[in-house]
Amino acid sequence: MEGVSAQTEKIGELSRLATLAAERILETQITDHRLPRDLFTALVSAAQILEEHSAPLPPLVEQVLYEAGKRFSEADAAGEATDLEPEGDGVVATLTRFFNGFRRSERGVRPGER
Repeated sequence: MEGVSAQTEKIGELSRLATLAAERILETQITDHRLPRDLFTALVSAAQILEEHSAPLPPLVEQVLYEAGKRFSEADAAGEATDLEPEGDGVVATLTRFFNGFRRSERGVRPGER
């Protein structure tokens, strides 16, 4: 059982760090500073790992990602983004695939609600 406990601790720590990243992202938006790409990528990666382990997304993480997905949808509607299924394993492709789930969820249940 020690392995399960260690994994639970790691998921808890990842959840805490993801919340800190979400706080930092909101802070950059409020202060009109430039959002570091690495910070946003780290938040998305953390959210993906949490989802893979069936761990709930912290509310602030969910809010930041939901708002980002909403902005992507608005950009799509405005014709700014046309590639809905990008190829490859790059950061842009990974982010787009991840946000496609948030776009689809806007039609029904918000992310995190089950």
